[in-house]
Amino acid sequence: MIAVTLAAAFLIFQMTEKLVVIVDENETMEYTFRGDKQVKDALSELEISIDEKDELSHALGTALEDDETITIKRGKEVEVAADGKSYRFVTTENTVENILAELDIEVSEKDIVSPSLDRSIKDSADIKITRVTEEEVTQEHPIKYDEVVKNNNSVDKGIEKVLQKGKDGLRSVTEKVVYHDGEEVKREVIEEKIEKEPVDQIKEVGTNVHVATSRGQTRFTRAITVHATGYCSCSICTGSHDGSRTASGTRPTEGRTIAAASNLSMGTELFIPGLSSGIYRVEDRGGAITGNRIDVYFDSHEEALRFGRRTFKAYVLD
Repeated sequence: MIAVTLAAAFLIFQMTEKLVVIVDENETMEYTFRGDKQVKDALSELEISIDEKDELSHALGTALEDDETITIKRGKEVEVAADGKSYRFVTTENTVENILAELDIEVSEKDIVSPSLDRSIKDSADIKITRVTEEEVTQEHPIKYDEVVKNNNSVDKGIEKVLQKGKDGLRSVTEKVVYHDGEEVKREVIEEKIEKEPVDQIKEVGTNVHVATSRGQTRFTRAITVHATGYCSCSICTGSHDGSRTASGTRPTEGRTIAAASNLSMGTELFIPGLSSGIYRVEDRGGAITGNRIDVYFDSHEEALRFGRRTFKAYVLD
């Protein structure tokens, strides 16, 4: 009687339908069976292949139980590039975040991860981590001072004087600099501040263009300072040149003739209040005469020597 009961129970077991759920990554399948079955039988009948790099929750020879779940994690070849290094390996993790956790690679909020941390990985993938760092850099820049010109009609044209010396100011600029893997990719100004205000340079400029001469009120183009020496037509003063004629072809005349550099053209008249004749004309040149140097002609060498070297204010007549 007992044997019959056992046989009946076994028969019922063999005839009872059982259900197993198989989760293959993001795909879920149901497998129904009767009798004794193993994991490998379910996979075979469902045509699910398992590679050596895949991870199976149950061994292939495990007997199936009713209402059981079998999970398959597929192995993926993944390459991770971070911090100047490259890692290639096989993983069964299915999100970027979990893959990085498996490698103990930490990622900050500012770092750029591609694909994103929440991205699911089904097949092989390349993951790149770009380290993002920031710093604030402050630099100082000069602020060029302005020049203010004040005209003064009581001062002769050509005479200038600095009444107040200009001073550059100072401006500080703070920028946020962004680096990707140590390379600068962005720079933006976050603060500008005037540390020191510039000081204007104030210059007085003469505008008077009239001077009293023997001709009366005479117009001039500019006032200059000249450094004068005396010369005559002798060979000591003129060397091998014929001193009887000036470079302009005129005969040198005391009280009229001066030699000047090319910055004063031939025929230019200079009013020199410090000299008795007053008005002189540029009629000659000299090899050693440069800038505002002039030679004043005298009839005798003795007078030229006696004149020596002198400095005068002169007016270039219009």
